[in-house]
Amino acid sequence: MHLFLGLPLALCALSLVSPAPIQEPWKDMQDTEFQEAVESGHSLTRKILDDINKLHKSWVHTSFSLDEKVSSKLEYLKKILDLPAAPAIKPLSDSFTLSACLSQIAKGLKLHQTLLTVVSKLSHTKSEMVDGLLCDIRDLLLQVRKMQDLKNLPSDQETQAVSESQLQETLAPKISDEHISHVAAHLTLHQLREFGKDVRRTFRSMTVPSDLDN
Repeated sequence: MHLFLGLPLALCALSLVSPAPIQEPWKDMQDTEFQEAVESGHSLTRKILDDINKLHKSWVHTSFSLDEKVSSKLEYLKKILDLPAAPAIKPLSDSFTLSACLSQIAKGLKLHQTLLTVVSKLSHTKSEMVDGLLCDIRDLLLQVRKMQDLKNLPSDQETQAVSESQLQETLAPKISDEHISHVAAHLTLHQLREFGKDVRRTFRSMTVPSDLDN
């Protein structure tokens, strides 16, 4: 009788000390090189978010704050400007795979490269910090492509939501005065900031928990 009672307890104790198996969605991301790329991507994303705050202060000379939700007036102006929206990034799952996630991040980064470049060109107020932010976005995009290469995933390098020339042609007649140019700059940075927060959360979710490393 005591033998039968002791067996389940022994098995339970063994399960507590046994290493947990790699579980979804980490099983395809557990190798060291990929985890190092994830950490680099996370660091670059933090830098981009810091740079956005600094750039907003030097470039957008209005009462708009990045911490405020977009007001109904700004929503109306955004609709008038018809700024392209960032692609959605969802939590990793069977239906939103690592390949789809990295592809969406890459598309969003390319979109904001184009949007930031065009709005900066058309802006009535210039800031040298725009170039620094563009460099950071380029570096993060290269890191995402490295992550895709490490997992032999398609990079979609030729896919682009809108070209720089198309966007400039569309926005040039609409950004007609200084106030609207500040609105366009604010909305661009606000959208990039929200997208960056999603990217940062995604990189966190790609980090293999320490108890799953073995």
